[in-house]
Parts: sequence; structure tokens; C-alpha cells
Amino acid sequence: MTVEAVPAPLPEATIAAVTELARAASHSDGVAPLNEATRLDLATGGAGGIHLLQYDGEALAGYAHLDPDGSAELVVAPNARRQGVGTALGQALLAEAGESLRIWAHGRLPGADELAARLGLEPARELFFLARDASTAVPLPEVVLAPAYELRTFVPGQDDKAWLAVNARAFATHPEQGSWTQADLDERLGQEWFDPAAFFLAVERGSGRLGGYHWTKVEDGVGEVYVVGVDPSHQGTGLGKALTLAGLHHLHGKGLDRIVLYVDGTNTAARRLYESLGFTTAALDVQYAPATSG
Repeated sequence: MTVEAVPAPLPEATIAAVTELARAASHSDGVAPLNEATRLDLATGGAGGIHLLQYDGEALAGYAHLDPDGSAELVVAPNARRQGVGTALGQALLAEAGESLRIWAHGRLPGADELAARLGLEPARELFFLARDASTAVPLPEVVLAPAYELRTFVPGQDDKAWLAVNARAFATHPEQGSWTQADLDERLGQEWFDPAAFFLAVERGSGRLGGYHWTKVEDGVGEVYVVGVDPSHQGTGLGKALTLAGLHHLHGKGLDRIVLYVDGTNTAARRLYESLGFTTAALDVQYAPATSG
């Protein structure tokens, strides 16, 4: 078995094979092996990354996706594991990205640390997957918004520029979220799950300037705190908690019992807030990078 790099645009048959491979792995492992950005790139032909495939005969045994910034994911077919597929894909990723490589292990499944060690990688970042079950969680407090602000919902076209600016400032140190462009936003606004009535903005009374936002999402019957951001100049005003609660009340009001979210392991303040609102850790994603010397 050899690793093959497939240039974009990916053939429809290849996209279908990778999608089925990811579906089978998700069913077997209980966690999706590819994140939203990778799935969107695949769906639009794959121009946003490098695609590495490994076949066993005519069957797709493994797939890896590498972003231009070095972030990567790989998935091995459940019936092709412990046969060197993951190691071969990881070595191919290292050959492509070198020291900039960052491989995500969603759910930190058994074998992830072992594979990373074989590749000379070590944990560099953690992403917590939290869940809230309405039947067991504490009741949600009411939304308390500072008098200087009012809540409204996102208007596509009108609010794009202001939202992108606040998002960039709120996530200035975030490797993925803070670098969103208009094209990234447009791609999400065009998804079937997008609902402007579920995208909340906190704006200053009078000036209308955007202070923060909470974008919620519903997909496959599960609610998600898709992303919450507060402009650094508006921090300390209680906007983060108020916006979070506005979105949670909205999701539960739609009859959704389970709400999920992702939060970076270094964002301890956000994790404490979510835990106080009844969220518990459901899984942990780990990103591995080349081991540092010394």
C-alpha cells in the first residue's frame, strides 16, 4: 500500500469514498474523525488543502487532510487498523508539512498517543467537547444584559464586515477562528443549517456598534454553541454570559434537550462558565506537533 496525493478538484468518486470512510469510522468510534472545515473543503472539491489517500487494492484504507497552515487530520478505515496505514499517512504528512505539522486526534481514541510517539509528535493543544443534557443539568438562569446593550439577530450582508472584525479581535490568538475571511463566512451562511434568527448580536444602544455575538447551530437534531465572541474592548461587561444564555434559551426553546460545544483547553474562564451552566466534558480532542528538543 502506498500513499497517494490527489490534487484538487477531487473526483466525485474520491469525495464519496472519503465521506463513506469517515462515516464508517465515526460509527465505529463514536466520534467524527474530520472537523467541519475539512468536510466543507471536501464538499467543494478540496481546493483548500492537500489530500493524501492510501488504498488496499481498490478499497480506501486511509485518508489525511493537510491545511496550508499545517493543521491536519487523518482517519483509517476500521478494518484496516494496526496495519501501518496511520503511520504511513502520518509520515506523508510530516514530509509535506515538516515542523509546522499539527495533527488532530478527535476523541483521543486508543492508539492516538502511540501513533504520535511513533511519528515523533507530542501533545500541543487540547480542545474540550462539552455537552449539556436539559433533563439532568441545573436550570438556566435568565438573561441579564447590561443596560448599555441590546440584543438583535444577524442580518446577512449588513453585519458581515462588523462581525468579521469583532471575530478577528476576539480570537486574535486562536489558530483557526480568528483568521476567518468573507469567503469563510459566506460558506457557512450558505449551509442548510444556517438560521439568522439563531445568530445573536449584542450591540451598543445608540451607536449600534457590535460588542459581541453568539452564533448557534442545529444539525441532526443537536443544538450547538457554534461560537461565542466578545470584542476585547467590551470584556468585563457580562456580555459573554448574557450572550451564552440567550443562545441556550433559544436552543432549549426549540425543544432540543442536548446542546454541545467545543472550547479550547487554555480558555479556563469559558470552561468555568460552561460548567456552571450544566455542561460536562463528553470528549477531548488533542493536537499533536513535532516534539521540541531540549
